Amino acid sequence: MSEKMFLTYTNATAVPYQGSVLGHHIVLNYIDSNGYHHTLQGVPEHRFDHNIDKLVASGREEIFSDGANNRDSPFQRLRAKTDRDREVSLNQPHTMVAEGDDLSSRWTQMQNFADEVNSIGYEYRPISQK
Repeated sequence: MSEKMFLTYTNATAVPYQGSVLGHHIVLNYIDSNGYHHTLQGVPEHRFDHNIDKLVASGREEIFSDGANNRDSPFQRLRAKTDRDREVSLNQPHTMVAEGDDLSSRWTQMQNFADEVNSIGYEYRPISQK
């Protein structure tokens, strides 16, 4: 079975009653030769359940903070999160990154990078994250 790495896109912030999408979230997906589906994504350590709270926190971080203080984000730290067996269909919008017989070494590199991000403790910035 051919292995695949691809990106999927979800609404990061939306106004559900209006349908406006204010931002997108990208997830790296890996399907290994055994058919297991793995994901890797960057998420905030502290999440907001309501759009108005998320909007206020985003403004506080992106407008009123210059990013020099790495400890003042209302979202706290950027966390690299991995999952396995997440249901994602290749029928949804995606961008193919790689396809081949064995992409496991590339996936390992991505996981090592995720571990490094988590160990450094970068501040989560919802718009200007680089």
